[in-house]
Amino acid sequence: MNQIAVVLDGLKQKISHGSTFIQRSYNSIGQATFHLPKPVKPETLQAFQAEFKQPLPSEYQTFLELHDGAKLFMLGDEGLVLYPLAEVIEKTIEAKEDGLIDEDYDHYWIIGEINEGYLLIHTDHAKTEDTPYMYWKYHEGSTEDTDAIGQNFGTFLERSMIAQGDMYWEFNSFDVREDDYYVEEETEDVQAGVPIASEERVRIEIEYPIYRRGGFIVSFYTYENGKPDLWWKSDYDTMKQVHRSLVSTLKELRFHFTEITVFQKEAPLWESEDASGEQITKRVEHPQSQIMQYDGYQAFVNDLPRPLPGWENA
Repeated sequence: MNQIAVVLDGLKQKISHGSTFIQRSYNSIGQATFHLPKPVKPETLQAFQAEFKQPLPSEYQTFLELHDGAKLFMLGDEGLVLYPLAEVIEKTIEAKEDGLIDEDYDHYWIIGEINEGYLLIHTDHAKTEDTPYMYWKYHEGSTEDTDAIGQNFGTFLERSMIAQGDMYWEFNSFDVREDDYYVEEETEDVQAGVPIASEERVRIEIEYPIYRRGGFIVSFYTYENGKPDLWWKSDYDTMKQVHRSLVSTLKELRFHFTEITVFQKEAPLWESEDASGEQITKRVEHPQSQIMQYDGYQAFVNDLPRPLPGWENA
């Protein structure tokens, strides 16, 4: 698997585990959204080469062959946006016509945007890929004034994932002697309604019925000062009902990134009926138990607690 595919696979695993609440510079926080569309169409690649008479850098083309653009770590309208290739053609042509790409500095393609600026590929550097070709510039002004990111596309993409869509190449530019790291005064009010994972972990106990046609008892615990605190307790007729209730509860945003531990235990006694129909009680020689742990809601949904052996149809 190539570098681009590995990086994107890691991102998809992160999303599938529910790890989408992010924090960026200046306390920009919230529930991020992601969009990874289908691969680029071959005819669009052909149209690009016909327009610019130059092949795409190999890493960037590999990305497009997996996803024709992307919107990553989006908080509202802000995040890392990589344009579909058809839009790269359109934006680059328009930028040249409007003077955004200066005629003396016209060796750029506009491939996306981040933090009030455009992401650029330096076409001269991209011809051999021996020189870093990723650049950035503010939306205003022309390409006479750009900032070198210092990497090619593959490393840029990987580090952008680590930085959660932030401008990582600027992290070292902060100097305590010259700059003030600030958080806008209204940040607290703006973020007051943002849901966060208020519960670090939960404990779920599923007690199996003594009588085979009896009910399952589910106890749901959150933690207070490191100790389990019973939040609710309910009876259910079937494991399907148990699963449905737990999925609904854990879907709440307060549990979105919670460590989930599920304990299942079989009763030490089992009531049945003899030939005459009278109830009898038998002792279970070795009551079954099971512990399952999950890293967040999505992991729980993907692998629901399995019923104890012999209870699959309960």
